[in-house]
Amino acid sequence: MNIFYKLFAQFYDFIDVLYFQDYAKSPRKALLDRISGNEKILDLCTGTATNAIEIAKVKTNVQIVGVDLSDDMLRVAKNKVIRAGLKNISLYRMDAADLRFRNESFDKILLSLVLHELDEALTGKILNEAKRILKPHGEIIITEWEPSRRLLQKLLFLPVHCLEPKTYRDFIKKDLNRYFENYGLKIHRVKHCNYTKVIVLKNINMQRNSLRNGGYDEFYMHWR
Repeated sequence: MNIFYKLFAQFYDFIDVLYFQDYAKSPRKALLDRISGNEKILDLCTGTATNAIEIAKVKTNVQIVGVDLSDDMLRVAKNKVIRAGLKNISLYRMDAADLRFRNESFDKILLSLVLHELDEALTGKILNEAKRILKPHGEIIITEWEPSRRLLQKLLFLPVHCLEPKTYRDFIKKDLNRYFENYGLKIHRVKHCNYTKVIVLKNINMQRNSLRNGGYDEFYMHWR
């Protein structure tokens, strides 16, 4: 395997130790809090499948699918799945901008630490595909970096701030409500975690239909 991907996989593990060791305030706990029952979950750009594996371990009744374009990343991910002995997770090589899934296939779609690296054209393709395969009233859950205002955390976050591309510095300045509305999505809640925020999105058209029919958003009943 290319040494780059071995190092990249180790970097993912390093992020877990350095930034997410306080599990109560980690984005992984926030993700798990949003998942219940026998849901079908898609983890876009799954990388080494760290999120997907954590969910599959804890939420044993869910079916989780991870997709990524990198064969090397998927090779690392598949080895991790085998070592963990998990049966409720599947991994596929697939382009997040051109998914081979049927319409309205998934209850929840995850996209973690990806959008800040993309230009708007590619972002649009990926989010439009996500909307297509999302079930009515399903959720797209985005995890993104959020720089801390605390001095110590600022210092610890410097490696990420320096290594991320220019698009990251542009992304963190965006008005995210307007940003996602441009893609037909509405922010329903933001959960602030250590170094990150977890953003739950729903299709604007689905929300309008619910309000038109006198419905309410059950989201606020479950996220505490």
